[in-house]
Amino acid sequence: MKPMDLRPANNFDALRLFAALAVLYSHQFPITGTTPPAWMNVPMIGGAAVMVFFVISGYLVTLSWWAQPRLLPFVAKRVLRIWPALVVVVLLAVLVLGPVFTNVPAKDYWKNAVTWDYLRNIALQVRFNLPGVFASHPLVSTVNGSLWTIPIEVACYAVLAGCGLLGLLRFRRVWALLCLAYLAWFLSTMTVDLTGSMHHYWEFPAYFVFGSLIATFNKPFLQRRALFAAAACACALVAYALGFSYSALLLFMPATLLAVGTASWPPLTQAGRFGDVSYGVYLYAFPIQQCVHALAPGLGFVTSLAMVAVLTLAAGWLSWRFVEEPALRLKAYLR
Repeated sequence: MKPMDLRPANNFDALRLFAALAVLYSHQFPITGTTPPAWMNVPMIGGAAVMVFFVISGYLVTLSWWAQPRLLPFVAKRVLRIWPALVVVVLLAVLVLGPVFTNVPAKDYWKNAVTWDYLRNIALQVRFNLPGVFASHPLVSTVNGSLWTIPIEVACYAVLAGCGLLGLLRFRRVWALLCLAYLAWFLSTMTVDLTGSMHHYWEFPAYFVFGSLIATFNKPFLQRRALFAAAACACALVAYALGFSYSALLLFMPATLLAVGTASWPPLTQAGRFGDVSYGVYLYAFPIQQCVHALAPGLGFVTSLAMVAVLTLAAGWLSWRFVEEPALRLKAYLR
């Protein structure tokens, strides 16, 4: 089943943008040192938003493999999507943000090994600090707290490619059984409902795998998406009633999210009118939030949030227009 089986205008751009803005919102509380309302689980808002990315990615990337089941084109597409924007945001942090906001002398900043160690983010070796940058902030010394999920995403791509090379995706029933096996293992051993702690390096891939599982029966899913979403809701309600709230989210989100994403609702399809800015928003939100707090720490929460949202959307569009879109055009040369 090729990605062309999806409607030409779908809701995925809107869902990804909403998820990126939800991550921004969840970070705004710790970055500004604001205490959220007692009823609000702020970390869960950000976590669920990241899960949205993993579900959509698992679904679309699996379809991409089946559309062109060869390693080099698959890897090249993922590289073109992830690295150009990542390289730019990392370089801007080291070369611009750091020198402007550091509290150490410029000479010491450039000589410090931590400055150049930050470049390891390009190689997916996550580093959060630059010398003297945001050292007195509520969320201390963290330049870009969103980068840590990208290595997990790339690891999912790598496992999928490896399984493709081994022929495990050649037969969809075999792949579906493997996906079900991972989900059963995760739900029976690793979910926070059982362990009491969240294991992101196993949890986010579970959402990716669920998206991939749905891709294995894409045609019937697209034909009966509402029925699949209703069944997911029913299973989630049962799990929630039994006290498995985190497991309920995994049972609920993938089918429901993809039912919405693969549909074509005019208000939502317009979200990509100016490009897919969600990745840029995700990459730039955190450093912009820290910069705004550094420059105007006295701003109220809502005012600061509004300013950050506008600046981040602008940065996301610039990233799309001048970095991501030109890079993605190179996919036309992949055969």
